[in-house]
Amino acid sequence: MTKDEFKAIATERAKENYKLGMNCCESTFKAILDTLIEDGRTSFPAEITALATGFGGGIGSSGNACGALTGAIMGAGIVHGRKNPMGKETLEERRAEMFGPAGVARLFNNITNDFIDKNGSANCKELIAPFDYHAVDRRRFCKDIVGATTGNAVDWIFHGIEKGCAMPYRANIMGE
Repeated sequence: MTKDEFKAIATERAKENYKLGMNCCESTFKAILDTLIEDGRTSFPAEITALATGFGGGIGSSGNACGALTGAIMGAGIVHGRKNPMGKETLEERRAEMFGPAGVARLFNNITNDFIDKNGSANCKELIAPFDYHAVDRRRFCKDIVGATTGNAVDWIFHGIEKGCAMPYRANIMGE
């Protein structure tokens, strides 16, 4: 399937997942996972969605890191995550694979910074502060974030596939 088809399918799945009662992280992650499975890009089983359960509501409803963003990072990790980091012979090779000029951390950094640019924060508590948690408008807001974040993750997944991860870091803790 084309990138645009993939993105449309995954985005709609994510919003539908959320509407049907999955939490934000499960919704985003499962939409990406299911679309990757359907497109023959992974053989991970659908049951790994269980890994996303605890991240809903900003990690166990604590209001910290947004679950939709966490699910997007996990979804991108299916394609771009290190499958066997210890398979590299030296510490330097392992570090370069993660943080080097073409290291995968750059892709995840850009997904996160796009999210912050669009939403103002990556913190669930801050994102939903204008809403009553139990109100319909808060659920609508979160459903929209789930959909948009899934679409952004798909864009970056395909960027990594087509162009690799040699890209500048944006805001980060390493001072780069």
